[in-house]
Amino acid sequence: MTLPELPAFVRNRKELDGFKLYRTGGMASGSRPVGCVVLVTIDTDDEATARAWVDSVFVALASEPNPHPGGISAAFHIREDGKQVINYAEWASAQDHIDALSDGNGVGSNTADWRRVQNFPGARGVGVERYRPPLAQVQAQVE
Repeated sequence: MTLPELPAFVRNRKELDGFKLYRTGGMASGSRPVGCVVLVTIDTDDEATARAWVDSVFVALASEPNPHPGGISAAFHIREDGKQVINYAEWASAQDHIDALSDGNGVGSNTADWRRVQNFPGARGVGVERYRPPLAQVQAQVE
């Protein structure tokens, strides 16, 4: 599977033009080889909703009974006007991410915490796109 390059506004997992890093989770970049970057985009009503939605994701992740082994890390950024969240998620491979979505529940199990994330008032899923990791990460994997 050939993945496109990250869009120009995405510098790395800590910097996205026009967005502020809010929360991160998982292992630090470099702990495991990153084979795929996934950008998940969520539109929100306002910054309070954006923060509350991200916080609910962390509650769901903490209670996840079957975490997918291909997930490496997630960095949640909130747009400066508070009306959008982008999750810069690192995965071992694109196939791992595809497999994690295969049951139709998103990346989490069918739990009350994940249902809350999926049906959060004022938050609407916009897109999920997979990309090739930045060149520096790819080179680190080869060395």
